[in-house]
Order: sequence, then structure tokens, then C-alpha cells
Amino acid sequence: MTTRSRLTATALLLAAALLAPGAARPADVGEEIDVTAGVVTGLSCALQVRQSGELKRLNACPPAEVKKALVVFDVAEKAIYRIAEKKVHRYQLEGAFGGGSIDFTGKAVAVDARQDIATVEVDEFSVAKKKKAGAFKGCL
Repeated sequence: MTTRSRLTATALLLAAALLAPGAARPADVGEEIDVTAGVVTGLSCALQVRQSGELKRLNACPPAEVKKALVVFDVAEKAIYRIAEKKVHRYQLEGAFGGGSIDFTGKAVAVDARQDIATVEVDEFSVAKKKKAGAFKGCL
């Protein structure tokens, strides 16, 4: 095997590892976090999606899972975040569960290294609530 083919093989393995489900790098404490259109879901569902890559499970998470632990899943980074309740209240996150989203910026204040989940203290946020059934009133 030539040096060039070894470098190519190494690059391909590295790219595959970075693109594989669950390959998100955990945030460091103090790191700035910026999430646009984060999906609010239950912790167990977010962990399953990070492993499998099946995004449809995010909005299909059973409400019982939300009672256990509510998190934000960043689809772009495949990262899971807990939100510190200092500025964002649980009821606001629950309003986005099952089809809404949250945009936020903040700093990681703690990291659960075992599950690769950062807890973020939010500076600014906006929540897009789940649309109600029958909300479309346009002409067909």
C-alpha cells in the first residue's frame, strides 16, 4: 500500500466516523452554543435518534417520555442539550414539543460526559409552538 493510498483510506475512515450517527462532539463548559430550529423532545427519544439517525422519532416521542426528561435535539449537529431553567421555563419548551422548535444562544454550563449532553444557560431564545390542527384556513 502506497503512502497516498494510506492517506486516502485514513481520510475516508475519518469522514465516515464524522458522518456516522451519534458522532456529535460534546460541548465544552463555557462554549458558546447557537441552535436554530432545535427539536424539543424526550431524552430517550433524542438518544435513540442520535444512535439510529431516524429523525422521524423526534416528533413521534411519547408524551410520557417528556415527563421524565425534556431536551433539545440540534438536527444539524446531532447534539442533545438540556436547557437550564433560569431563563427558559419548562412550559415554554412543552409548547414546542411534538412539532414546534426553539432557537437559542447561550453557554454550556455543565456537560454530562457519560451521555455527551451539555446543559446550556440560555441568553436569548425564541420558541415556535406546535401548530394546532386545522390551523390552515387558506383557499384550496
